Amino acid sequence: MSERIVTGGILIALGLLALLEAHRLAALREEMVAGAVVGDDTLPRLVGLALLLLAAYVLVLARWPAPRARFPRGPARRRMVAGAGALVAYYVAAPLAGYTLSTLLVATALYRTMGGYRWWVAALTGAATTGVLYLMFRVWLLQPLPGGWLGF
Repeated sequence: MSERIVTGGILIALGLLALLEAHRLAALREEMVAGAVVGDDTLPRLVGLALLLLAAYVLVLARWPAPRARFPRGPARRRMVAGAGALVAYYVAAPLAGYTLSTLLVATALYRTMGGYRWWVAALTGAATTGVLYLMFRVWLLQPLPGGWLGF
């Protein structure tokens, strides 16, 4: 099977699934709110239609380049492995050290390894990222975050 057929088939399946969900939500909207024009079904319907249009484009008009994939070597491979290692470390460290400290350390490490920033720039950017994420999730959205041994 070619990439075109596989990709088009996946897009069609996802589009039909989104339209099915939109139909289910539209029935709920009509039962609960009489006369409402826009409801929870609008976005899934638009997404489903967009996916079906994209599938038609992929199946009929899209020109696929010849695949030239190769595994990364050298610095690119090291950055990818370091990024994956940092995410595994985050998964392990978040319950123990808490959300704030583990996010600060991992964000700094990711900015350093993936972005190639100097340590002080990576640390400042990691601190800013941690602060913004803490503000969004803990303060505004009131989500419980792992406290760890620091308690915050």
